[in-house]
Amino acid sequence: MATRSKNQKLSTKFILYVIIPVAIMGIIMAFAEQRIFENRFENFARAQFIGRNFYGISPYFSEQRLKNIDNVKNMTMVEILVSFVFAFGTSLAISIILAELFQNKISQSLKELSDAIEKIQSNEKPDFSNVTFSYEISDLAKKIEMLSEKLSERSMARKAMTSSVYHEVMTPLGVVKMELEALKDGVIPYEKPLVDKMLISVDHISEVLKDLKNIEGEELAYSNEIFDAGEKTEEIFKSFMAVFESRNITFATQFENVQISADKKRFKQVIFNLLSNAAKYTLPGGMVRVKTGREGIEISNTFKGNPPEKSDYGTGLKFVSNFCEHHGFEFSIKKVDENVVVSIKFKN
Repeated sequence: MATRSKNQKLSTKFILYVIIPVAIMGIIMAFAEQRIFENRFENFARAQFIGRNFYGISPYFSEQRLKNIDNVKNMTMVEILVSFVFAFGTSLAISIILAELFQNKISQSLKELSDAIEKIQSNEKPDFSNVTFSYEISDLAKKIEMLSEKLSERSMARKAMTSSVYHEVMTPLGVVKMELEALKDGVIPYEKPLVDKMLISVDHISEVLKDLKNIEGEELAYSNEIFDAGEKTEEIFKSFMAVFESRNITFATQFENVQISADKKRFKQVIFNLLSNAAKYTLPGGMVRVKTGREGIEISNTFKGNPPEKSDYGTGLKFVSNFCEHHGFEFSIKKVDENVVVSIKFKN
């Protein structure tokens, strides 16, 4: 990240590159005038035999001496003019050289900023290590770099959300499709509970699509209300029964009524995410167990691999983790024998 502490302000740079050369010119001119006057007067005094007895001479000079004084004065003015031209030319040359360096430094810094912005547009990591000419420019570079990092984080969140939306949406869509096909073929009769399960799946899809706006980094809004976590878990589970049966996955459930205070809508999304993962990662012939009680919720499924670390959570598990953290619940994933056990412990 571009540093600021060692860089000077542009006003300081201007003083170094412009004001100081002009001051040098003034010092050179003053010194030159002093030396010219001393040298010229010394030469004049010698020519007129004026030395230590200068104050003892007659106050009336001859015409020749007056002419000599005029000549000295004219010669002095000429030499002062020459010294001025020399000092001005020297200062101007130094100023032009330093101003060119100043302009090149600014142009180089602006070009590096422009190149960095082009890299950001190409989704590449910009390099601001050389943008250190002045405080203002390096501060601008730092802000652009911070913006780049934020854009990168949002882009990664967008990609992660896009990859997770598929199974977040397709699972309930698959459930609804199977049930509608069964209705169409007359395999199952039309019943109100069946329609209710379909509506639960459609509601979940609706909530997932609404939350897509949060890939831009906005915080999820939570509400609080008291509801029966066991009842809501059972309600969501029933919508997955057809999926488990179609994949030859057996299941066991134990639902106890337990009142909690949390965001009911987000809680249902949490259970939907966990059951979606169970349905996705349990092989045919596997087992899914769901249990609710006073201490919390536990969902386990047979799985040959190891559960992900927190740093490797996908969007769905991150959502669950954030929900639990916000409400003071304890969320954990662990491997027990041949099962992955996901648990949410309610706060006392």
